[in-house]
Amino acid sequence: MRRIWMLAAGVMAATVARALPALPDSLEKVTPAPVFSPVQLAEDYQVFCSALREAHAGLYRYTSRAEMDALLAKGAAGIRKSMSELEFFRFLSPILANIKDGHTKLHRQNWPNDWYAFHQTGLFPLRLYIRDGRAFVTGGGIEAGAEVLKINGKPLSSIIRKLSGIVLADAGSQSARFRELEKFFAGYYATFFGPRSEFEIQYKEVMGKRVTRKLGGITVAQLPPLPAPDTPAFRLSWPEEKTALLRISGFHEMPGGMPAAFAEIRSKGADRLIVDLRNNEGGTDRLGVQLLSYLAKRPFRYYQKLTVAGIGPYSFAQYATFPPEMEYLKKFIQKVGDEYLFTASEGLGEKPPAAENVFNGKVCILQNGSSFSVSGEFAAAARAMGIKTIGEESGGGRTGNTSGGFAIVTLPHSKLTLAVPLLGYYMHAAEAGPGGVPADVTVLPTVRDVLEGRDVVLQEALKLLHAD
Repeated sequence: MRRIWMLAAGVMAATVARALPALPDSLEKVTPAPVFSPVQLAEDYQVFCSALREAHAGLYRYTSRAEMDALLAKGAAGIRKSMSELEFFRFLSPILANIKDGHTKLHRQNWPNDWYAFHQTGLFPLRLYIRDGRAFVTGGGIEAGAEVLKINGKPLSSIIRKLSGIVLADAGSQSARFRELEKFFAGYYATFFGPRSEFEIQYKEVMGKRVTRKLGGITVAQLPPLPAPDTPAFRLSWPEEKTALLRISGFHEMPGGMPAAFAEIRSKGADRLIVDLRNNEGGTDRLGVQLLSYLAKRPFRYYQKLTVAGIGPYSFAQYATFPPEMEYLKKFIQKVGDEYLFTASEGLGEKPPAAENVFNGKVCILQNGSSFSVSGEFAAAARAMGIKTIGEESGGGRTGNTSGGFAIVTLPHSKLTLAVPLLGYYMHAAEAGPGGVPADVTVLPTVRDVLEGRDVVLQEALKLLHAD
């Protein structure tokens, strides 16, 4: 997953990515990996824990302090034997998953954005679509639409349950976990269950017959391709007369941008608007606030508050790099009670509607488990205004997220790299609780919808806007 996170309306930016661990049975013939002693691993683990406790702005957001501290202590006690980098990566991953923060990252040094950092061969050869915990083939050497039942004798339901429990997902969003596995199932499987020269796959054909086949493992270059990303990231179209469809695949600066789009919407007399945020993994905070200003009927609030864990000094600083503007930005931090509040975001305070071309018609939002970060923030704020969401639970937490700038921490012995988000975003008037932003109208495409290119979520939105 790739994305740029901004702090203080663009003053600070850092790019980080997800990564994951691996298990035995590697097929690659390489020089044996270094093995680290329990003493070395304990030193790495101490740095790992210190970075989380001292700098992570959301460490206790979804898991209580008592629970998280107990989990970290259990991890320290569990380091009793030597481990390779791969094994230690696997050891740390469940701990991070319990933070329930999709912006926290762990990866091999110099291998960000690479889900195949440990294994590039012996990969699972099928592309999958995951719906309600079941997986259907959308690419590879088996009939499209078939349901995979077992891999190497293990029920797929248990494989998905194990892997989804390791995905770093905001607020524990289940839809985020499923969409993540869809994109990188081969990498996750190789990492947690090991690469294979051959896979025995039991599946159910579209017509219902159960079949078992063996397929060879493949390389990264042979993986069935992911769908191409939308370009441009900001696009206005007209699926019906008087109905505007604003597709935003990323909150990034675009020539003309929102002012031009809403001027066109007004000039064409649209009275219905669909904002499509599916597969939008975020971008610039300010653009989420700007978009909401075109939908607001009255002054509104976006963020309730922004927090940091503290202002340092940090005991792990010798192993970390920080955003270059961090010392300057500390002057915008105020301690209020037990919290450290960051005060320099454009999203704080009361915001007016846009100066012109505010949309006064019917609006709905399309979202899915890959609607993350700024997309989740916007959906939460819009939903608090009464705007309906359609699709599935968002990948971004319903109350906000933890992102902003990052402390990039390289553990001294294993060299695993931890990205610690420094800023906690809390939405104003958001619905409390874990999980992503709920869908007011749940629409999950079938595998046949996916294969035949039917956009049933958009179709439901059009029906809803005509019915209300």
